[in-house]
Amino acid sequence: MKKLGSFLLILALTAGTLAGCGGSGGDSSDAAEKDTLTVVINSDPGTLDPHDNVNFAPHQVKRQIYETLVVRNDEGELVPWLAESWSFEGNDYSFTLFEGLSFQDGEPLTTEDVAFTIDYFRQYPPVTNTLGVGESFIIDSYSIVDDYTITITVKEADADTLSNLGSFVILPKHIWENVEDPYTYNVPDCLVGSGAYMCTGYEGATGSYEFTAFDGWVNGEQAAQRILFVPVSDELLAFENGEIDIASMPADLKDKYMGDESIGFVEKADDMGYKMLINFEKLPEFLDISLRRGVYAALDRQSIVDNVFRGMGSVGSAGYVPESSLFYNENVVKYDYDPELAREVLGEKGFEISLLTDDAADGISIGEIVKNGLEAAGMSVTVEAVDSASRDDRINKGDYDFAIVGNGGWGNNPPGYMRTLFSDISKYTGTNPASMGPRGYSNEQMTLLAEGQLKETDFEKRREMFQELEYLVSEEIPLFVLGNQSSYSMYRKDYYDGWMKTYAYQQAEQNRLSYMAR
Repeated sequence: MKKLGSFLLILALTAGTLAGCGGSGGDSSDAAEKDTLTVVINSDPGTLDPHDNVNFAPHQVKRQIYETLVVRNDEGELVPWLAESWSFEGNDYSFTLFEGLSFQDGEPLTTEDVAFTIDYFRQYPPVTNTLGVGESFIIDSYSIVDDYTITITVKEADADTLSNLGSFVILPKHIWENVEDPYTYNVPDCLVGSGAYMCTGYEGATGSYEFTAFDGWVNGEQAAQRILFVPVSDELLAFENGEIDIASMPADLKDKYMGDESIGFVEKADDMGYKMLINFEKLPEFLDISLRRGVYAALDRQSIVDNVFRGMGSVGSAGYVPESSLFYNENVVKYDYDPELAREVLGEKGFEISLLTDDAADGISIGEIVKNGLEAAGMSVTVEAVDSASRDDRINKGDYDFAIVGNGGWGNNPPGYMRTLFSDISKYTGTNPASMGPRGYSNEQMTLLAEGQLKETDFEKRREMFQELEYLVSEEIPLFVLGNQSSYSMYRKDYYDGWMKTYAYQQAEQNRLSYMAR
């Protein structure tokens, strides 16, 4: 693994220097005047190379260095970032950059760099890449109009094209044009980006990072002069001691902190979710919709919310999309907990099934609640709690009857993940259980709607089509939503009140807009 400690560009910071930098002891002056914001980083990325990292910790710090043409705000709208404006017609998308843009080494950023990045990513696709790979690369060609405007022609436009074109990071041509193998590039130049903050310090012993406001940033003002990303052994204690400025709120301390008027919150609504899959290949009997309705009636989902989520969440939607999403269809079919109906439907069937779950505390607790409900309805259930890697491997191989899967990202972009769940064309099978649809289940109408909404570029028409898909999912119940879990980040309002989440990404600490003055 590449280590930033080898980069001569980075200024070595001592652990003591970083330890005393928590901002919470500051005054209550305007956000734009803050000296330092201090944030937890869970692990040392090891590299900030835009080609390499995919994990949350690298993304958290990488977002401050490398920039994109546009970003999404908290309402889901695309807003200017490196691009001041854009337009599109047919397959042609034109972007106009802000004048005066520069990279963090002082070299100007122009459309030559945008064009170079397109060619470079076509040849050397990064691990995280909105442009696609190989034959799936979405760009056909481009035309540089002048230093500030470029027209990009895609192979086929759809509802996500503008976002995808606006979301790849722009590389400095003068550096990367001489790099023949970006996957092993290990010199300071790879830290030269165009973001509002530049990396100015790294402490290898602790995995701490210092970022300083970049004077050459032209699209708005930074909210702080410095950002420190630091590891801590106890996040809550560090927050209480004023060593960090934002922290996750423990569910069991919700009443304490929410009763404190000095504390502000960013709600990560419905971001975590649990679903139960049926393997219809092994249990084709459950292709009978009446049996699936009986299963739903047996599930005490409110008990999951109350006892596992500690009240921080909801029973979720049978249409899969959480209630907090702007794509949510309030008219989906709703299923009540009805033990009598469940016994009436399932009681005489004599089903004996295994229920696969992970061996984490929440997975086991949810598994027991599901087991109790199904056994009360007359089924015989054996819970198999294994480590998450083994569970995923078994689900990928189809080695399960019923399986419980929990994952984050339910608050992300539903039109994207609903295709991988319910379209027979795009459905994930044998890859990632978090994005996997029902094995052995097929529905032509779901496929038509899931694929068709991607082609509709008018937002309201797309949402209407998408909500029709939600309703159909809720009616057919190809899988069971067990609940959505919410969480909160908390901060001290009198020091800094600019934390915000964006549409489809609810981690305020990892959001570039959190560090910009508004």
